[in-house]
Amino acid sequence: MTSNKRWVALCIIFIMISLVSGCKGERKSIENRCDYDGVKIEPLYAVYFTLQDGTEKKFCSIVCASMSFSELRDKVKAVQVVDEISGKRISAAEAFYVESEVVTVPHNRNRFHVFSNREDAEKHLKKFHGRWIENPFR
Repeated sequence: MTSNKRWVALCIIFIMISLVSGCKGERKSIENRCDYDGVKIEPLYAVYFTLQDGTEKKFCSIVCASMSFSELRDKVKAVQVVDEISGKRISAAEAFYVESEVVTVPHNRNRFHVFSNREDAEKHLKKFHGRWIENPFR
C-alpha cells in the first residue's frame, strides 16, 4: 500500500513540475510574437519600432511592420531592422532594401530583404532576381 502512495505522490510532483516549467516556456514564446498578427518572430527578419513613450513594438516582417507603420507613424520615434547577413539591428534609414523571389515569412509571403551594406544587397538582388525598394518607413 505504501508503494502505491509513493507512486501517486511522485506522479503528482512530476505533473506539478511539468506544469510550472511549461507555463514559463509559454510566457517566453508570447513575448517573441509579432505585434501585428501574433506569429512567432524569426529574429533575422524582425522589425522594431521604438515609440515616443519608450515602449517597443516588434514585427515578424517588413510586411507586418509596414501595415502597422501607417497607423503608428506619429508615435514612432525610431525604426530598426535586422541585417540578414550579420543578424544585427540597424537603423531603418541606413539599410538597403531588396524585394526578390525568396520568401522569408511564408504566412504573409514577405519577400523583402534588409542589408547593412550595398554590396550584400546587390549580390542578393542579382542572385535572386530582385529589385531595389525604398525604405518603407519614411
